[in-house]
Amino acid sequence: MPRQPFLPTRSKADLVYGIGHIAKKPKIAEALGRCIMAWSYVDWQMAVLLAALMKADSEASIAIFLTLRNARAQRDVLVAAAEMTLTGDDRDTFDAIMSVYTSLQSQRADLAHGIFGSIPDGRDDEVPWIETKNLSKDWVERFHNSKKADKIDQQDEKLAQKRSTFIYTLADLERFETEITQLWGVAFAFTLFLKYPNLPMNADELKKRCTASPLIVHALKQVTKPKE
Repeated sequence: MPRQPFLPTRSKADLVYGIGHIAKKPKIAEALGRCIMAWSYVDWQMAVLLAALMKADSEASIAIFLTLRNARAQRDVLVAAAEMTLTGDDRDTFDAIMSVYTSLQSQRADLAHGIFGSIPDGRDDEVPWIETKNLSKDWVERFHNSKKADKIDQQDEKLAQKRSTFIYTLADLERFETEITQLWGVAFAFTLFLKYPNLPMNADELKKRCTASPLIVHALKQVTKPKE
């Protein structure tokens, strides 16, 4: 997702963070909610994919994945299962899915755990975002470190915030939602293909889903590119 730095283009704009500003961006909040909700389907589908890789369509195999709350651990389990069961084109498809999954998972984490603010005179279709750790660091330095109080008075008191802030647009979030939905569709089709490989319709559907996702198309090219 191509979020943009707050600086330098918005250096003269005001920047505020606070829970009360969420209600001022209903379209942004709705788009964010859809992204978070859609990602839950991806997590569920990856759990089902693990069951297909393990050739153990059971509640136990799905539960194992879902109890692994660490994203790296989830990916490691999937890769370990794939290494034991997949070869050739099937492994290439899996690797492409995992590449996109890893990228989107990181972006989803940013949305879910970052802090959104407001630009008082800004556009309705854009919202500032900052990592929680960066906002916390700035808060401590501005309000709890008296030794730096004299330096703060001599400059833009929100400069540190602005340096760590990025801008998301409504179009960014809508694009991300589409990418999540497309990833789910590819993972769903791949799972069906692994479970019922002899049905031509499953292979056709998988190819269709892969072609419809620019991220998967790019990932497949990277996966199959000859090593130099």
